Amino acid sequence: MEEVRARFEGRQAIHLEQGAARVWVSDIRRNSARCSISAEVTEIPTAGFPVGVFHEARMYDPSLRRWSIGCGYLAAFSEHRWDMGYGGWSLFFAPWIVDGIVELAQQFPPDLQPYQRYQEVLKYLQEHKAYEQTQQSRRAVK
Repeated sequence: MEEVRARFEGRQAIHLEQGAARVWVSDIRRNSARCSISAEVTEIPTAGFPVGVFHEARMYDPSLRRWSIGCGYLAAFSEHRWDMGYGGWSLFFAPWIVDGIVELAQQFPPDLQPYQRYQEVLKYLQEHKAYEQTQQSRRAVK
């Protein structure tokens, strides 16, 4: 838990969860009774973002810019990534990933639909081997 906080507290990331958004991660905390970790994520306004479900949520609540995430005993992290561990969300912190996806999002044509934009983000991650290069993971909750 302390290593997760030391690596990721106060950093920007790409939050991936059936959509993508550029976020700031803060208030990483442990709940010992529930064997879980939670954090706050705040969207960083970025041209071309948010995409996928994050865009959809914004349509229902335009003020939605901050939300909580949590994970349990299957959560894992590596030097540049933190995963919920059983589907759900992933956070990519590597500057080369964040910068590359921000640049990609800024080039989206205005008529490209939110889920097509999300597919482009996923394609970028695969083409740039973002999953493989951040694969060495350890359990986040102990």
